Amino acid sequence: MVRELALNQKGISFSEAFTEYLSDITLEVEAIKLRSLKSDIKGINEHLARIENTLWDIANAKLTLAERINRTSD
Repeated sequence: MVRELALNQKGISFSEAFTEYLSDITLEVEAIKLRSLKSDIKGINEHLARIENTLWDIANAKLTLAERINRTSD
């Protein structure tokens, strides 16, 4: 889930986006717990892929923020 970050403009801050990302991961972990009770390996792998994508989104959001800060300081 990609979120647009704000740096001195309207939008969502990195902190707010990070909180939402963590919420997304928490929901996926809960879904994995339910799938593991049913021994649904395919479902578990789908949720793990979503968690991996969310972690990449966090890294990309942090990189975007760093690039914006770098551009404004130049």
